[in-house]
Order: sequence, then structure tokens, then C-alpha cells
Amino acid sequence: MNIFLVTSPFQYICANEAREAYRTKNNLLILFEQNNLIGQKQMSSLLNEQDWDRVLRYPRNKRTTITPRVIRDIKKYSKGNLNNLFYSEYCSWRSKLIIRNLAFKKHIFFDDGTMTFFDYYDHIEPKSVFYRPRWIQDFILKFSGIKPIGKLGFFENTEIFSIFHFPDCVVSYKENTLTLLKERINSRRHQMVPHNIFIGQGSIDEKGRISIDEYLESIKSALSHSEQSLIYIPHRTEAEHVSKEIKKLEGIIYHQPQFPIEIELIEHGFIPNEIIGLSSTALYTLSKIYPDAKIRLIEHKYMTSSRDNRIQSYLLDYFHNRSLPELRKSQIVRS
Repeated sequence: MNIFLVTSPFQYICANEAREAYRTKNNLLILFEQNNLIGQKQMSSLLNEQDWDRVLRYPRNKRTTITPRVIRDIKKYSKGNLNNLFYSEYCSWRSKLIIRNLAFKKHIFFDDGTMTFFDYYDHIEPKSVFYRPRWIQDFILKFSGIKPIGKLGFFENTEIFSIFHFPDCVVSYKENTLTLLKERINSRRHQMVPHNIFIGQGSIDEKGRISIDEYLESIKSALSHSEQSLIYIPHRTEAEHVSKEIKKLEGIIYHQPQFPIEIELIEHGFIPNEIIGLSSTALYTLSKIYPDAKIRLIEHKYMTSSRDNRIQSYLLDYFHNRSLPELRKSQIVRS
């Protein structure tokens, strides 16, 4: 049996692509339910239970009591015959506890947005040991017959299935070419209308993040370089006061999504001429499934965290190299 752990809509997209790419049989989807309404609606719109042999749902909180239940259920339905574990969130306590207690032939690590980038370079490449003792939780686990994680070394049977590229990858690597999404686009392409798209950024105006004024300036700058109105698609975490100010901008068509962005454009018949945004996974994934679209990455001088700077540098290099083979005119706007 193959086990797929999923906690978010984007992870589900990647898990589904993995199911197809690896041509697996006897697939059990472990789905940790979303807490927020938008996430619940997006997951509901994506999930096709007929693609899976069995789907088990669990709440995402109360991990110390829920995860042992997940482990017991996997044992029950697999009858001890486990092949591959497909999972994201490499350093998740929940994932590590499952790995400690169940023996898989292979661990296949798939994308969780830009976290994949950090997980690879910070943990997989150095083959680091996972150690996060939690004395009370560990006691509860022992009492329920579950082995605590303890010190968990690197597993050499790890493989990466990713939209990102890792030169000289230290483990087996398979590219996620987003085949299912591309097929979905091609089946509807004749119905789709060209637009310029601005991809909203998450966590705007939060402590240590980009301020609302700086963000508005970035959108205005994008508008000034666009020959037509922009369809603005907000991030699911966008605060109400941020949305209110963006809606006031002339030339912006504010589009509230019902699906993850990769699906939203398809479902609403938008074929992007140009895709504009900051350092988001969506900008990267959309460049993969719409190879003919121009990409305009806004290089933002107000990035405050080292992680933001790292992923922005990666994207800048990627989009620069992407523009070279076919001499595309990908633009970098300095705001």
C-alpha cells in the first residue's frame, strides 16, 4: 500500500501528480482537514475520492492523540504491507512520528510551496538528524504503545518529487512536471481568454513582513507597466484591510478565488499573457504550466527575512535563465 499525507490544497495537487507520475496502486490518502473556511472549500473542490482506493480524514489539531490513531489506521488498512510514503513538511513532528513507527520501502518527499526549497538545503542536503524532544508528549505516546521520535537519522531511501530543481541532488530526484494540470489546461484552452494576472502575496502588513503601503506601491508599479487592466488574485491569508485598499486602485480587477491559483485560472477561463508577483510559489508553478506566459517578478527591497531573500534570489535566477533560451522578455521591476 502507498500512503499519501496531505495537509493543504497545494499539497493535494502535488500528491495527485505524484500518484500519476509514479503509477502507484492501492493508494491510501491521509487528509488532515483545513481549519479555515477558504481552505476547506478549496480542498473540497479539488478532492476526487475516485482517484484513491481509500480516503481517511483527521482533524489537524491534537496531534499527540490523533497521530497515533493515524499510525494504527495505516497498520490496519495496509496489513503491514507498506510500499511508499508520499509526504510533505519534511520536518513536521507528525510526519517524523509516522516514519519512526512504520517501515516504508521508500520516502518520497513532495512540495509544500517554497518550504521544499528550504527543507532540501537546510535538512536533506546536509542529511541532518531530527531531534525535537517533547517530554510530556513522549510519555503519552509510550503509554499508548507508540514509539517516540527520539533522535531520527537521515533515511537513505528518501526521494524528491518536486517542481524545483536541485543541482547535484544528494538523493534520487524526479521532476514534477505538473502533467495533470497541463492536460486540464489543454482540454479547455479554446475556451480561455487572455489576461494579465497579479498574484497576491501572503502575510502583507504583518509584523516583520511587507507593509501595506509598500505593497500598494508594488501593485501600482505593476499597473504602470501593464498595457491593460490587471486581474488581482489575493492570497488566501490576505487581511480585510489590505483587500479594501487594493480594491480602490484604478485598473485593478479584484478576483476572489474559489480554488488554489493553479486551478482558479483554469476554472474561470483565464489564460495569462503576463503573470506578475513577488516571491511566491504560485509564480513559479504558473510559469511551469504556462510556459508561453511572460513573467514579471517584482524584486522587492523590503524583504525583511533571510528566507524571503533566499527564495527571491532563487526566483530571480530561475526567471532570468528561463528568459534566455527563447529570448523571452521577462521583466524585473525594482520597487
